[in-house]
Amino acid sequence: MKILILHKWLVMGGIEKILINYLNLLQDEKHIHLELLIAFDTPNSVIAEEIPSNIKTHYIFDKSYYQHQQSLYRNRHKNIIRRIKYKLHRFKEKKSCKLKLNKMISNYDMIINFSNHFDKFLDFKSIGTPIIRWQHSALENKNCKLSAKEINYLKQYDKIIAICKEMEEDILSRDKFFYQKVTHIYNPLDFNKVKTLSEQPIINIHTPYLIQVARLEKSKNHIALIEIYSKLIKKGLNHYLYIIGNGPEHSLLINKIKQLNLEQHCILLGEIDNPYPYIKGAELFLHTSEKEGLPTVLLESAILDTPIVAMNCPTGVKEILDNGKCGELIPMGNKTEFIDKTYQLILNLELKEEYRKNMKNHLTIFSAETTKNKLLTLINEVKNSKKP
Repeated sequence: MKILILHKWLVMGGIEKILINYLNLLQDEKHIHLELLIAFDTPNSVIAEEIPSNIKTHYIFDKSYYQHQQSLYRNRHKNIIRRIKYKLHRFKEKKSCKLKLNKMISNYDMIINFSNHFDKFLDFKSIGTPIIRWQHSALENKNCKLSAKEINYLKQYDKIIAICKEMEEDILSRDKFFYQKVTHIYNPLDFNKVKTLSEQPIINIHTPYLIQVARLEKSKNHIALIEIYSKLIKKGLNHYLYIIGNGPEHSLLINKIKQLNLEQHCILLGEIDNPYPYIKGAELFLHTSEKEGLPTVLLESAILDTPIVAMNCPTGVKEILDNGKCGELIPMGNKTEFIDKTYQLILNLELKEEYRKNMKNHLTIFSAETTKNKLLTLINEVKNSKKP
């Protein structure tokens, strides 16, 4: 059975790491032949190097195209000519992407759309191939205009895989149409690989320290994290805060750090290929994201015995922390409680050990073997069902 997996790009992100984990899980399945179709070939992609050698990767747009597109994007607000030029470029890009994508799909027995990027390019009416859609992040608020658009796209797919139970329940609550279409499968994690990579040495790090690892984008809410950290310093905390990741919010975060006079204590480390030694060495992992799917980095922190303090954002956080039995689960947006719980947990060695013990038992539901079996069952189910 030939399966084509669609994804936007291979940048260093949580979804991309999960994609690699799935490719490793399925690469030796004799009855499955996997190939990848990636929209943009990004320069210096560490993730691309991790794709198993027996899986062929196709790109719709090459590296030079991507770099040109990014240049147009960065300069689009300089004047009206640049703005028109960028919009024209995007119009041609969408047309080209749709044409190449739908021409290629007919060569496969099943399509897996691993994120939402290709939703608008798929010609669902003419596709006779079964299509599975992964949903990696919480849906937009029900009252938001984007919510209706999301739901309409999801309805076009034969099966939808939510990455946690909370997300599955949310999708089901939106429309009865989804009752036979949606299921949840937890993201696969290679526990041994995470532990092995965490043994590598790290240098130029001050201890003790707190850690956060995420792409520097607005939804990750790093501004709130830095403000929380500033209040912790004022309470007498002597820990450093290291933030690993890169993204469009970098300059904004640098300015916030300067504004709060934290340059010597709150340090942006940028993108690091192997963040696990840093996570392992931290006293706590702090997570203030406003929206998630099933945050891989929290599971990785749990594997490495680093206690977690996290905002209870939609979705997945409360499932990972087992409703607060495996870490501090803070009501979304409550900075005061986040500050207090973080400070108390640093001082409470017994509570940290209790969270570690509870998490060891809880992590079994996220095992790669369980995930693999569930996915293979779903693939066979979709394969054996007739396309409507």
